[in-house]
Amino acid sequence: MKGIERRKLDKLEREEVFLKDNIADFPAASPGGKALAELSAVISQIRTLAAEQVSGESSARQHVGVKDEEVDGLMQSIRNINRAAKAFDGEIAGSALKFRLPRNRSEQNLLATARAFLADAAPLKAKFIEYGLAADFLDKLQALIEAVDERGAAADSAGEQKAGATGGLVEAIRKGLSISRRLDSIVRIKYEDNAVRLSAWETASHLKKAPERTEEEPQPPA
Repeated sequence: MKGIERRKLDKLEREEVFLKDNIADFPAASPGGKALAELSAVISQIRTLAAEQVSGESSARQHVGVKDEEVDGLMQSIRNINRAAKAFDGEIAGSALKFRLPRNRSEQNLLATARAFLADAAPLKAKFIEYGLAADFLDKLQALIEAVDERGAAADSAGEQKAGATGGLVEAIRKGLSISRRLDSIVRIKYEDNAVRLSAWETASHLKKAPERTEEEPQPPA
């Protein structure tokens, strides 16, 4: 949640506490009681969406971090295939060109190259093993390709979760503030002649400003 969203939620929560503290003046069947029930439901929804937003962001960051490591492993695997192919190019002409590394090292280019290497290296598996690659190098390459694909999909899904929660959060807060405006009218009418309660409501319903940033004083030269 952004700072302004947290302050708006804080305002709604304070209003809820005020109404519950004075519940005798706002019975469930009254306009104030009904608005309180709506407010409580919206606050619960905002909290849930905020948790989903944080969860989505954390999951996306985690998946991206792990995927980066897997992409590094993929790069190392195709680099070793490239090196071996260059080493036996004198025996099998054109191998160095066939197993050339891409100039553009984007994730999609690396995946495309890895898939091509996987298919093209299969008939030459024995030669690659002869030149130092592990006996299961093709199996490991296949596993890395699948891992990067799956991790990318998981990161995208987590990003979509965050985006959905963020959109829902904006709408829920907007709804909460609409209820707040209704309650403001109801409470002010109810406590028109009660300065103490009215003052307490004004404090509860006040939307706090963002804290001002203080600039650090320049340090004297050493």
